[in-house]
Amino acid sequence: MRAPSTPPQLLLLALLPALLYSGCAEPFAVNRHDLGPFRIAAVGVVDGQASAAIWSGQPFHAERPTLAWTLDGAPLGEGFGVEVPGPGRLGLRVTAPDGTERAAEVTVGEAPAPFQVDVQAVDLGQAWELDARAARAATDLDGAVVPAGWSARLSAAVESALTLRWRVALGGGTLLELDAQRADLLPEALEFDDGELVDRRPLDPHLATLLVLALDGSGGNRWQWLTQPMGLDGDWVRHDQQWLDLPGAPISTGLLALTLADIDAETGSLVIEDAVEVSDLTEQPALDCAPAGQPFRLAWLREGRCAVSDLIGQRVVLELR
Repeated sequence: MRAPSTPPQLLLLALLPALLYSGCAEPFAVNRHDLGPFRIAAVGVVDGQASAAIWSGQPFHAERPTLAWTLDGAPLGEGFGVEVPGPGRLGLRVTAPDGTERAAEVTVGEAPAPFQVDVQAVDLGQAWELDARAARAATDLDGAVVPAGWSARLSAAVESALTLRWRVALGGGTLLELDAQRADLLPEALEFDDGELVDRRPLDPHLATLLVLALDGSGGNRWQWLTQPMGLDGDWVRHDQQWLDLPGAPISTGLLALTLADIDAETGSLVIEDAVEVSDLTEQPALDCAPAGQPFRLAWLREGRCAVSDLIGQRVVLELR
């Protein structure tokens, strides 16, 4: 069986402009929407700092990767939060704990404004082709969960000059673009051969992990991690654009202090203890992997700033929405 090609009915998008990967072709060999194995998933300058989303191949990093930055070939710094003093070509070399290396280069640009990904539910039935999906109306979610058997319709209101890239992790569904700002996440594994659908199978209820990138084609890049319960029951609270199942925890907006008792780096499940609402960051000690004076963000675990080994047994404060 040949690797599935993109169906002609789908909206075709060019490969990532202004972002050059070295040794990173394998994530696109099977499905261009899959995050795949260890890779540099996104890179750019955000708020004046060299920034990247390093995907470990799992929902969280068990150990931190090593990042080395250059500007026009000259060493700039290591790790996260490196200041970028001016224009040029920003280079990044990432080394995984096992020694695997990846490299990327991007023109220094101004990151787009932060954006939100909205999620609705849509009953596609057996529809998968563009026109058939476009004819199906989406409905607002009643809570966090997309009903079992339904698809998630994802939309990001960004400037028309920006291009969106949609990525899903670990076989969490099939992503099909709908138009320039929307995509459908089907709770199924669809297999294509030369643009023809040859197989499809439903997935069990699960928590899908996604990465959405907004690119201006001139080095201005920004990204957003999100998780979406697909037919999966739970007591869900929202942090950033990610849903957490916190049985018995306070369900509200604000700050929530908790202890990360265990993290399964393969499944992404978190074992959380002693969750309580708080009014400030007093319960969160200084973490050498995270910026000081800010609530902790699970995105830092996903993209390599912090690792599971940094956080087991630690008290952190999350901002809920």
